[in-house]
Amino acid sequence: MASNSPGPEQDHQGDAHAVALFATLLASRQRNDFHEAARARDELDRLGFRVKLSRRPRKHKGVDDDR
Repeated sequence: MASNSPGPEQDHQGDAHAVALFATLLASRQRNDFHEAARARDELDRLGFRVKLSRRPRKHKGVDDDR
């Protein structure tokens, strides 16, 4: 009788897909492509991975914060 549970090869493919999505999320965020970043985050969430990234610090040109 065949089992419906995923085999080791399918598990590795799923892991690789999750890693690729996470890399896509980080790269998209780096280039300010928030639509693509949200798509990758939503897909990761659908797969059972909750990703929460902190906000990046804002860069102010020519502003001295040590007043």
